[in-house]
Amino acid sequence: MEFRQLEYFCEISKLRNFTRTAESLHVSQPSVTKAIKALEAELGLTLIDRSQKQVHLTEEGKAFLFHAQRIMKAANIALKDMEHYRRDKRETIHFGIPPMVEAYLFPDLFTEFKQVFTNVNFDVQEFSDSEEVRKRIDQGELDFGIVLGKPGNVAENELMIMLDSMSICLPAKHSLVNKKEILFSDLQNEKFIMQHPNTYQYREVYEHCRKAGFAPKITLCTAQIKTIKQLVANGMGISILPNFVTRTEKIFVRRPLKPDLKVQVSLNWGLCKGLSTVDTQFIEFIKAYAEHNFAS
Repeated sequence: MEFRQLEYFCEISKLRNFTRTAESLHVSQPSVTKAIKALEAELGLTLIDRSQKQVHLTEEGKAFLFHAQRIMKAANIALKDMEHYRRDKRETIHFGIPPMVEAYLFPDLFTEFKQVFTNVNFDVQEFSDSEEVRKRIDQGELDFGIVLGKPGNVAENELMIMLDSMSICLPAKHSLVNKKEILFSDLQNEKFIMQHPNTYQYREVYEHCRKAGFAPKITLCTAQIKTIKQLVANGMGISILPNFVTRTEKIFVRRPLKPDLKVQVSLNWGLCKGLSTVDTQFIEFIKAYAEHNFAS
């Protein structure tokens, strides 16, 4: 079985046409036909139904596609990892962050990083939520990412950076500002300004409201943290955000929640990732950075 056979097979499963597959891969159509026939002969199975104008995978073909795609994905991750070891290429760390991190944790981290790793490029991409960052890491598109999640055991492919509390953010003249601690049951009639439903903030707030006996009234969902803050300040609703995002703000009032709502911020990398020397050094840098800046 050859790698190019798997490549051709995966491509034809998407395009459903030998001619378009050949054009997409910049090879001749006979080359694609020959490769697929050789693959079927080796497996002793018919993978493609050619009886119609548009080709279709047989049941055996659909089953084999699952394995072929896994092999292709693993090969792409391997090729990407091996680039770290090439001396003719300057190291680049592909890094993903969710909105919470972009303006509040990342700038100082990046500044210190560049002081230590002067010859390493840092390719940073922002995604809508931590789950999307994890997905891109698993797909081999990112080397590392910062993710937010529930406090607990740290996985073998994670390093905890910090553990923080989340506070209720209120307009300055809100009736609840006179309370030292606020219960979720106090929020039943409030209008919430939230991040998108797939975020840790949304899921945790919704779950705590549900346990308090109500579903939150959500006025707006947005990925823009600055927008959430300003809308709270304008009296359009309330929000619940980590302290590292809000502790310096003067445009609204913060109050602690009871029970305390925590968020864990961690560095994440792929379970199947082969760590290069620079990768290992970067993990050690993040560990030292976290201990210096966030150790309690």
